[in-house]
Amino acid sequence: MISFLNSDPYPLLPSESHSYAQAQQHSHHVDEWLGLQSEKIEKNLSENGCALKAGHSKERQELWIGLAVKSLLTPYTEIRSMLEKLNPQAGSVVVDLGAAYGRMGFVIGRHYPDVNFVGYEFVGERVKEGRRCLEAFKYNLVKLEHADLSSPDFTPLNADYYFIYDYGNEKAVEKTLHDLRRIAQTREITVIGRGRLSRELIERRHPWLSRMKTPEHCGHISIYRT
Repeated sequence: MISFLNSDPYPLLPSESHSYAQAQQHSHHVDEWLGLQSEKIEKNLSENGCALKAGHSKERQELWIGLAVKSLLTPYTEIRSMLEKLNPQAGSVVVDLGAAYGRMGFVIGRHYPDVNFVGYEFVGERVKEGRRCLEAFKYNLVKLEHADLSSPDFTPLNADYYFIYDYGNEKAVEKTLHDLRRIAQTREITVIGRGRLSRELIERRHPWLSRMKTPEHCGHISIYRT
């Protein structure tokens, strides 16, 4: 069991000290503390569909509507451990591609206040709720944006770190990886892949990312550096 503490809502814990189910349950308590009504929003999305889509593409987008919140969202303790491993420095930029409610932004705002964070999410209801809760903390460098990553008109912000957790569809993730390749031609980047689709595409189709330096596989994530 992971005890929730108001004074330390996103604790840094050894992975072997708790189970994934315990991390998920802890995240439920964190969401309640934040006032983040993710379960209510997801229930409404499941019953009524998404009314605030970022794009107008007729292609099917996997929005993970109907999936339990505990399975949809990365646990806060995992996000904290990942950021500890990456150790982003003041002034650096972290981008979350498919950010949902912006959980990573809450952790960065508290523990890395001098790091810029931008989360992109297709489902406007999630963006609206994430922004509502972020507003209470006044994290000036944390932003949650409503965006269609698959749109030909969209290009991610130039950043130092990109977090990809399966979203949209294979074509959308592939398009993002090509966007990142163009960015990597002008700067060093680190890509953190989570989920089978994202990591398989990187390993099979993007040697510029998977073979330039030996990837670091740890738990649910893989870290690729150019």
